[in-house]
Amino acid sequence: MPYAVSPVDHRSDVSFPYAREISKPFGRLDSILEWCREELRDDWRWQLVDVSSAIGPGRYIFYFDSERDAVAFALMWL
Repeated sequence: MPYAVSPVDHRSDVSFPYAREISKPFGRLDSILEWCREELRDDWRWQLVDVSSAIGPGRYIFYFDSERDAVAFALMWL
């Protein structure tokens, strides 16, 4: 079962071969993370770049071990 990173997992973002950056409005991150937990097959992580607010979207980078997961994510969320 896919999972998000635990606080004690210190795997570096550069260890993932694929990354996708997205910008989404306030309140969208939870649905994206839920989709990732259900749909992605291999290891993945996400990183907060800029916090979303009423004024602007948040920026996030998602990291993936597999090309399949990176492409599925891009098709769904980009």
